[in-house]
Amino acid sequence: MNPPIRILHLEDNARDAEIIRDRLEADGLACEITLVSAKSAFEAALGQAAFDLILCDYNLPDFDGLSALRLAREKHPATPVVLVSGTLGEEEAVNCLHQGATDYLLKQRIERLPSAVKRSLQEAEERRKSLQSEVELRESEERFRQLAEHSSEVFWFSALKPHRTLYISPAVETVWGLPAERFYQDPTAWLTTIHPEDQARVHVAWETFAQAQIPRFEQEYRVVRPDGSIRWVLDSGTPIRNEAGEIHRLSGTARDITERKEAEQHALRAQRIESIGTLASGIAHDLNNALAPVIMGVGLIRPLIPDRMAWMLDTMEASAQHGADLVRQLLTFGKGIAGERIAVQPQHLLKEMQKIVRSTFPPNILMDVKLAKPPRAVLGDPTQLHQVVLNLCINARDAMPEGGTLTLETVNLNADEAYCSTQPEAKPGPYVLVRVADTGTGIPPEVLGHIFEPFFSTKGPGKGTGLGLATVMNIVKSHGGFIQVQSKASQGTTFSVGLPATAASDGAQSGAKAAAEFQGHGETVLVVEDEPLVRETIRWLLEKMNLKVILASDGVEALVCAAEHRANLSLVIADVYMPYMDGLTLARTLKRMVPNSPLIVMSGRMDDPLEQSCKALGISAVLHKPFTGEKMSEVLQQVLAGS
Repeated sequence: MNPPIRILHLEDNARDAEIIRDRLEADGLACEITLVSAKSAFEAALGQAAFDLILCDYNLPDFDGLSALRLAREKHPATPVVLVSGTLGEEEAVNCLHQGATDYLLKQRIERLPSAVKRSLQEAEERRKSLQSEVELRESEERFRQLAEHSSEVFWFSALKPHRTLYISPAVETVWGLPAERFYQDPTAWLTTIHPEDQARVHVAWETFAQAQIPRFEQEYRVVRPDGSIRWVLDSGTPIRNEAGEIHRLSGTARDITERKEAEQHALRAQRIESIGTLASGIAHDLNNALAPVIMGVGLIRPLIPDRMAWMLDTMEASAQHGADLVRQLLTFGKGIAGERIAVQPQHLLKEMQKIVRSTFPPNILMDVKLAKPPRAVLGDPTQLHQVVLNLCINARDAMPEGGTLTLETVNLNADEAYCSTQPEAKPGPYVLVRVADTGTGIPPEVLGHIFEPFFSTKGPGKGTGLGLATVMNIVKSHGGFIQVQSKASQGTTFSVGLPATAASDGAQSGAKAAAEFQGHGETVLVVEDEPLVRETIRWLLEKMNLKVILASDGVEALVCAAEHRANLSLVIADVYMPYMDGLTLARTLKRMVPNSPLIVMSGRMDDPLEQSCKALGISAVLHKPFTGEKMSEVLQQVLAGS
């Protein structure tokens, strides 16, 4: 049931008031009527309660209907007021409507009262809803304004026919770097700022969207800001249709997604790096097996050729070693492969590099080497440290196409707290600084911050992989060191690599010296290798060291040979990756068959975690292919002398 209609009735004639009540009830209107007959009572009632409708007699002894109407409108502007009179003329009636009356009635036609009450209440409800909608609309607009003006996203509204910008939020100044007024003056300003590589695509998509050929506009594109910086934007738009279903406005948002795009690029680079590591790991074994006979064979045939042909052997050895180093570089970069750490003299690395530079670099590049005294050693992987210096020298060469001076230098540094505060990667203690300086073109400031990024290269297509300096950074960090770069346009570049010094003697030199002195006493060595060229080269190398060699092409054949020569077998050298039986399985079997014969394993895959497995099996040493004859001699000296 509907609640009764609350009516305030101003009437001084009790009979007329009774007639009005009866008429409303007769029409089925449940009413709760408050009857007053004077001005004072009318004012009091207006102040004490709220009413759904006010009925006013037009003529009262001390009060007239217009005055009552004004008072009612002042106190309750939303409440409908109906005037009732017995003598109201047409002009007065029109005046009442102008003053705000909802309706007027003549007492002689009181039968119209119920319908007038219903209509007045309905109109009042519609006005209330309309006012409520207006309030809600204003509140919604205010909320949108607050959201748009404080959001990092750009909100925009455009009108068509003619094309103009209706609204664009202040965030556009942050993303585009242009004042919002620019977009009001020129609604196509956003299109003109798009990167040239994206502009045609976005323009076609926008025109297709504006012509209602697609339901939604959504594009990612680059914006070139006035300062030259680039921001990535995700721009989304939807159409707004009029009552006829025609698109007359467009609205949307534009979001700065630069950080997301950069994260995607980093993830893509990481995937490419992982792919490189996987690829290099897969080909490392075969490639190192192919390079091993060349690197080992050079030492064997060097004494057999005239001195005037020595340069050819040097070139062959350097080329093969470069291929091996390239595989190691890819593995080091892609998977962080760490080699054997020994005491290394950086000065020896620079002297070796001096020979390479003089024999391979253009003659218009002069060489200057400065070595610190006293010399200090560092603990590291000689091959990786050699790769660091080589990469830096190659970059220096490329920076001096017209020639110049390449300076290699070592400097002893004692880093204190003050120095370490300027070089976050450094820790207090002794260092060796290895400096590679050129007098070339220099590195532009805008490029300097990107040189260590993977795949970043300023060289032309086919002239650089973008991995050189990234690999250098990885190696130096893995050695606990740091890198400093100083460069000026047209004045050259200096790379300073800081490596922690160690008190140990130069393991590379002492090992090489010991290896050079090794000669066997006819001991029997079983060589297990499935690659024929590698197998034969190792045989020649070992026979030159006065060792008796037995060859096997796989693990099964090796077991037969070991059984036949069990009594005098002094050493087994086996490849890890072979058909039928791998080297580690062979090692487990041989440990039971010939427990007193030491084992050396060889691997062309430098990413193998062999050391831990070999230690558990009691294997004496691991040789990573390709290795030199000197390295083989060094290992044999350690293993056979120990046995």
